[in-house]
Amino acid sequence: MAPGPKVRLFIAIELSDEVRAALTEVQAGIKKWSEMVRWIEPAQLHMTLKFLGEVPEEKVAAVSEGLTVAAGEVAPFDLSLTECGCFPPRGGVRIVWVAAHDESGRLAAIVEAIERQMEPLGFVREERPFSPHLTIGRVRDDRSGSQLRSAVQAAKARPVRQYVSHVTLMQSRLSPKGASYSVVSKASLTET
Repeated sequence: MAPGPKVRLFIAIELSDEVRAALTEVQAGIKKWSEMVRWIEPAQLHMTLKFLGEVPEEKVAAVSEGLTVAAGEVAPFDLSLTECGCFPPRGGVRIVWVAAHDESGRLAAIVEAIERQMEPLGFVREERPFSPHLTIGRVRDDRSGSQLRSAVQAAKARPVRQYVSHVTLMQSRLSPKGASYSVVSKASLTET
């Protein structure tokens, strides 16, 4: 029997308008490099907690349920923007990002809870340590020497905070114009 249809899924924190505006300001501050950097549109900005990939449609309900269980283990928290940087750490730039931080440790806790709930559903646990960041641009071919990296590292994000009260299961649809995202389900973090 042929496998059924699949959807491309990831788990994320949706961003407030204030955080999106601060990230857009960072992008504008390094627009000089726009011929190399494809900037992420403000409406598409988010923080990915776990990329699930192509998931059979019949498994989506179980993923949503697992996310609800994970979210129920962690209380809401505040997220704040910190420094700007690039991946990989050396050589040509591929990703431009702004780091995020929470003093409570709950961001790391929700990521761990998600990993724990997704593993029995067949999603491989991420081996690299979680690096909380918001991708703001992707670079196809960095021919700047170290100039792009220097410009990004010199950029500053306005110190904004966001109260995180839920996590979201998102669907990604790829097209020649780039990815578009839609909400599949939301799971509320539990007040303590």
